[in-house]
Amino acid sequence: MKKLLALVLALLMVLSLAACGGNGDDTTKDTGNDTSSNDTSSNDTSEDSTEDTSAPVTPEALPANPLNYWSFEDTTGLTAVFQDEKAADSPNDGATYDLNPSKHEIMLVDGQGPVGKALYLDGKYGVRLDNLVAPTDDTYTVSFWYNASRLSDFTPSVTMGRNMGRDIANATVSWFSVTRGSWDQTLYPIVWNRNSSISADQLEGGVFPWTGALDGQTVGKQEWALVTFVVDGGRYQYVDEATNAPMGERVGCQFYLNGELKFDANAENKYYQGFAPEIFMGDGTLEGYIGINYWDARYKGFIDELYLFDEALTPGQVLTLYQQGNIPASFTEPTYDGPLDGDESDVPETQPIDPTTLTAAPVDEAAIDKLGTPDRALAWWTDNTASFPVEEGKTTTLTLKNYSNATNNWCNFCLGLCANEFTTEDFASGDATVCTVEGYTEYAVQRTDAYGWAPEGSVNYAATYEMSWTDWVDWLNKMTDVDVTVALTRAANVVTIDYTITAADGTVMTEKAVVTTDAPADGPIYVFVEGEGAYIELLSAETK
Repeated sequence: MKKLLALVLALLMVLSLAACGGNGDDTTKDTGNDTSSNDTSSNDTSEDSTEDTSAPVTPEALPANPLNYWSFEDTTGLTAVFQDEKAADSPNDGATYDLNPSKHEIMLVDGQGPVGKALYLDGKYGVRLDNLVAPTDDTYTVSFWYNASRLSDFTPSVTMGRNMGRDIANATVSWFSVTRGSWDQTLYPIVWNRNSSISADQLEGGVFPWTGALDGQTVGKQEWALVTFVVDGGRYQYVDEATNAPMGERVGCQFYLNGELKFDANAENKYYQGFAPEIFMGDGTLEGYIGINYWDARYKGFIDELYLFDEALTPGQVLTLYQQGNIPASFTEPTYDGPLDGDESDVPETQPIDPTTLTAAPVDEAAIDKLGTPDRALAWWTDNTASFPVEEGKTTTLTLKNYSNATNNWCNFCLGLCANEFTTEDFASGDATVCTVEGYTEYAVQRTDAYGWAPEGSVNYAATYEMSWTDWVDWLNKMTDVDVTVALTRAANVVTIDYTITAADGTVMTEKAVVTTDAPADGPIYVFVEGEGAYIELLSAETK
């Protein structure tokens, strides 16, 4: 099961949660009923490549009149903005900040971009795109060059949409944001997107569809790249690959890096979610921003040659966009000594821990069970605790020590929910498909990083997540040495899991997962601990 799921992404994810940010998940986006999980699975897509290599792509002429085009040769159509404290009467009821005109000068730098001048953002301001004209349907193309000097989670390079700062309880919110997700630091850039009116009732499918390069290619710091995504207007139902359950309507999207097709989300390749419909077509305020949004850390770096076409470009036309660029052999980030607005302190990026610097985890000989070895190299589904009952009207409490190897978000403990009582030895074979527990029935697996799944054929499975943290790199760093208390309660076939995670530096983080299962309302549910890429100790378990 995990190997199948390890082929995709929140998520998320529920990232929570801005133009890539969350409410109650891995983001800080618009406040609404966002219950999407942060899908943190591996992006090994070696068997899912969608690029057609049967014939070479040749350049083709671009459409004569793009709907919008910003060359950044001058400041026409651009306004500097900054994240201001949200006013008491702010219309942005779903935002963390108001975006107000900035004193900061717009920085256009000659000879630093692939085509003439480039826009430079120093992390202290962003740019509003004035006179933005919206496509009239679900067929459009967005393309721009960028060179980021900071890669923080959910930092927006380009964001467009309607009512972006609004609460979805009060307005239809739709947008896309080109950013970095939180679950895998090698997957950058991606395009988060949403339409709250279409997705709000499709929570299991995730209300934040996404697309990106899934072949392992990444764009690092201080590296020019052209990102182009073509939304082709073709609608399809996004269907869960394991259960065939419908999970929301999507629009096909081709994602390109440097003129090369990296992924094609379509009706035949629909496990990767594609685009939400009608992002530009609703009512309300149309907005576009570069390097800033209502919720997240500001972008720092260059942007050049931003296009919005009212049509789906061909592969040859995308190649032409790339060939128009001439990346400079070197570039210099300019300094700024002009006027500021107030608190524009640069936002530091949390640096991930180098896993090779971690030492062996300490061993508590008083632990009632130990998963893996102190080298933190536990392989998936190869060691587990006994199972413990989760009973109506009672609370099952597990206390743990978790020592992640910090390689990926899923390198931590996880919980299995099943119908069976067993000891560690009973389940020693590990593989759920051949385990030695007679009549083993699994209801769900829940990872610590707000992601989970159920076996193929599950009908009722659903999960929602709320987390106290928004910086997933910082979270993973802390998970290398944490004390954990997990409290599980039950109401019929629904299990609520409350996590309290205390890091070595004293930071307390909380998570809540509400998991609906296929368990009979009056049938038994048990929980056991599994894990991967970590060393895990079970210190106590009690139900009372």
